[in-house]
Amino acid sequence: MSRAKRAIPHRKASIVTAVGITGAAVVVAVAIAAQLRADDGPSANPAPITSVQTNGAQQTPTVAPTRQSTPTVVGAPAAIRACTAEVTSTEAVVSATRIAGSHWREHVQAQTDLVAGKNTEGDTKAIWKRTRLAGPADTARLGAAIAAQLGTQGSCAKLTGPAATACRQRIAALDAAATAGRAAAGDWARHLAMMAAHASGDFGPVHAQQVWIEAWRAAPKNLDAFARADAALSKAPACPPS
Repeated sequence: MSRAKRAIPHRKASIVTAVGITGAAVVVAVAIAAQLRADDGPSANPAPITSVQTNGAQQTPTVAPTRQSTPTVVGAPAAIRACTAEVTSTEAVVSATRIAGSHWREHVQAQTDLVAGKNTEGDTKAIWKRTRLAGPADTARLGAAIAAQLGTQGSCAKLTGPAATACRQRIAALDAAATAGRAAAGDWARHLAMMAAHASGDFGPVHAQQVWIEAWRAAPKNLDAFARADAALSKAPACPPS
């Protein structure tokens, strides 16, 4: 974040769960500054923390591929076209949350891997910098997608005929994924705002460190909920059905 540091272990230890450490106590420094500057050195502010796990195990995040948007159906009845537009616009929202969520997951996982000794300090700082710099584009992309979606909402609910069932199932799955994705992206946006505020001198490193650790520990809840909703979306029928 700015001038304090995230977690850098002073010695190796066995990190067992997301809420506890066995054996000797592990003293770590929480690296806030490394999220903002590529040349920050180690922090002198120690704070004990444990690892955060995602889906029961620490994982290296990957960027989910963007799914193919539903094409506009040329020559179809107006109701089908309207529903297709809603599906397409909602897919754009989900796609934007995938990108934002992948950067947030990487940002969080970098801390987890640093505590576990899986990342070097240099590796971690590089991940933090790369994801932080991508953050404003993530926020802008999602905002534009949400704005575009507003004029299309509710169209599939009015659909009747053979395509209605499949289209309603798809838009329901899309809405669930979009809601979960926006929650995870919201966590990322709040963290980006906190880093910017700290860099501007709105508050000091102690408060920044505390806020970061709370966000880091809480992040898996929304990230994992989005992963589940996105997996369910992959099983939803196409709209209109082929």
